[in-house]
Amino acid sequence: MSQSASSPVEPVSPAGPRVLPVRPTVVTAAAAILGLVALLHLVNAILHLAAISGVLNRLRVRAVLEGVSPGILVNLENSAKVALLTSAAVAVIAAIVLLALAWGVWQGNRVARILTWVVCGLGILLACCGISGAVSLGTGNVTVQGGGDPSYTRGAQALVDSFPGWWAALTGLSSVAQVLGYIATAVLLALPAANAFFSRPRSLPPGPDTPAVPPPTTA
Repeated sequence: MSQSASSPVEPVSPAGPRVLPVRPTVVTAAAAILGLVALLHLVNAILHLAAISGVLNRLRVRAVLEGVSPGILVNLENSAKVALLTSAAVAVIAAIVLLALAWGVWQGNRVARILTWVVCGLGILLACCGISGAVSLGTGNVTVQGGGDPSYTRGAQALVDSFPGWWAALTGLSSVAQVLGYIATAVLLALPAANAFFSRPRSLPPGPDTPAVPPPTTA
């Protein structure tokens, strides 16, 4: 009776080393632009919050000079505060969405790519509205509807005049930058290199290791 010695057999994994796909430059650039536009939205939110106090103070002074009634002044103050706070909140939400999409694009997520195109389209429309509003505010061609009440008309005009002179220029430049950023992102994600990156086959998770061969039985 002899016993044959055998060394233990190491488990062998059927899956070889996986080579990660190279992220093309256009995808990296698209994710970076989304991040920059998100940062721009955060800056806009901070500026909107910081402008509330100054706008309301100037509105009170102008309203007194224009003879606006106290009740209308209170309504205008509340409207201005709500509008600025809402704009700031929307900018923060937009920044969060854009950062999430930038991460998804960076990772090569196909759903994130499609959603980015949708967001870019909506963003361009909203930014164009912002450009139009900035042009109207900067040129003073703002239509004020007073509902037939001269006091309200004067108060509303006082509110428009209470925004600082740089507000229209900053809003316009920010909106133009957003339009350019959204267009550039949409174009970059539609290039052939991006198509190949997002259309690549998904790598399967590592398979279970092959079980070790049992040692030979004793002869």
